[in-house]
Amino acid sequence: MKKITNIMVVLMLMVSIASLALADEEAGENHNGEFEGGTQNGENETSDNNETENPDTNETEEQDEGNLDNETEEEIEIMNNSLGAEIRLLQLEKAILKNLIKGERAIEVLKAMEFNTSDLESILAEMRLLLEEINGTDPGSNDSVRVFVELKIEARNLTKQFRETVKELLDDEKIKELKERIREMVGDELQNYSKKIRNRIRQFNRNQLHRLYGIIGESNNSMIDEYENGNISLEQIKSQICKMVNQMTKEKKYQIFSEVKEDNIRKKIKAQASVDDMHNNGKGKGKGKPN
Repeated sequence: MKKITNIMVVLMLMVSIASLALADEEAGENHNGEFEGGTQNGENETSDNNETENPDTNETEEQDEGNLDNETEEEIEIMNNSLGAEIRLLQLEKAILKNLIKGERAIEVLKAMEFNTSDLESILAEMRLLLEEINGTDPGSNDSVRVFVELKIEARNLTKQFRETVKELLDDEKIKELKERIREMVGDELQNYSKKIRNRIRQFNRNQLHRLYGIIGESNNSMIDEYENGNISLEQIKSQICKMVNQMTKEKKYQIFSEVKEDNIRKKIKAQASVDDMHNNGKGKGKGKPN
């Protein structure tokens, strides 16, 4: 019974540790859907698999009455400091830019097939305006959460409009052919974004791990440095922390768990306050065109 209790405490602590960090390096880039289907998997930013090319897992539906989806509420939890806000804005910028590139390639193909692409070009023009707004946003400003949420919803709506407009032009078989041609044309134009985001995520997680080790009462700067340099994964650090916790007394485990839990609660309260503020002011509804 004592062994089971210890295991439960360790598991609860590890869940808290996971939420203290940034949920590894594959999370947070499925902000606005994609023009085509695919799979969502992988941890490595360099493989570009974390772009979430599965519209079924992140359908670009408009939000009802300004309510945010759970994914978005979780995303803004790390935006309580400028580094966390910068990460989310960069991820959104990269996702929109990827859709822009795919959209431009799709228009090239459709023009070659002698289709009228004026409606699609108008949608991409609006996406470019979203990028300008993101570039003009200060991550350290009080408005960064509001801007992130509004632009994410706009990007979702525009992406949905683009997909539906293409469906009006082509049948399913032609859409499938178009997707294949786009895949062949899209190169590694986003790798600089991937590298920058990965570095910011590691900086953010480094800060979180320092806080966590401080709560535990231990220090392991060399391992944190190895993580930030990309020599070890976040999972390896979590495993090392788990081993440390397993060697502690039950009282110490509960003490650490309570402190981490309180920290996470404060973070969630602050994120919820940002959401409530947007709702009270009629924000977060998105400004995309009605479908």
